[in-house]
Amino acid sequence: MKKVFLLNAFACADKIDILRESIKNAMDGEEYEIIESQKSGDLTAVAKELKGCTVFSVGGDGTLFEVINGAAESDNEVFVIPAGSGNDFCRLLTKERDYRKVLADCRSYSVRSSDCGKAGDTYFANIASVGYDAEIVKNSVKFKNIPILRKFSYIISIFYTLFAYKCLDLKITIDGVVYDQKFLLAAFANGEYYGGGVHIAPTAKIDDGYLDVYLADKMNFIQILTILPRLLNGSHVNHKKIKVIKAKNVEVASETPFLLNLDGELFESNGTSIKIIENGIKYYCKN
Repeated sequence: MKKVFLLNAFACADKIDILRESIKNAMDGEEYEIIESQKSGDLTAVAKELKGCTVFSVGGDGTLFEVINGAAESDNEVFVIPAGSGNDFCRLLTKERDYRKVLADCRSYSVRSSDCGKAGDTYFANIASVGYDAEIVKNSVKFKNIPILRKFSYIISIFYTLFAYKCLDLKITIDGVVYDQKFLLAAFANGEYYGGGVHIAPTAKIDDGYLDVYLADKMNFIQILTILPRLLNGSHVNHKKIKVIKAKNVEVASETPFLLNLDGELFESNGTSIKIIENGIKYYCKN
């Protein structure tokens, strides 16, 4: 298969020369192509045009989000190179965190059929969510722009958001069952991690044909403070305010606009349908 490297030039700006050299060494004379994004959306447009290729997503979760919105439900195979800041989805494909080592060892990886999610007309590899965590993503941008804080921007934003967030009135219909109340957050998970290692969905599997839905009821300030540490190791699933439900199809509606978080990308919405696409994409993995 033709090998095409889709490189997020913005996300990888501080290492772009090393990446180019690492790709060259990994290919070892084999024919390949590098395409670098110039603006948001470029990689989706390119991936849609590719047919029967091994598509290397070189960047973080935002890069992968663009790539799968061109490559999902196609005959392309996706190889994720963890060269961004979070790299949450890549945790499910390999234990290796160093993009140089992943590239150097890329020939030992094998293809695996996996599910992906779809919210409206937009695909997501990992997790869709609304509520508290979507606001965290919005606020984390403030800290991502400060180099010394970038790696911990999500964790810092968790506490920053805690003081201003108001719970949402949502009507969530899960395979026909309606939950109509105030929620702290609702996460619809294909993968397990987001926010740079927050283990929000420890029961989720990327090849079981289901979304794992996590519904967190309205909580007060103290309750939120006590549950936050449990998000890091996944033990929040046993909390009395958390429901975990396996789902194929979900509808989310609200009388007021809310932020929809898809793999770290934010969209304003009044309502959306979310579903699992079984075997919607093929990834290279080694785990």
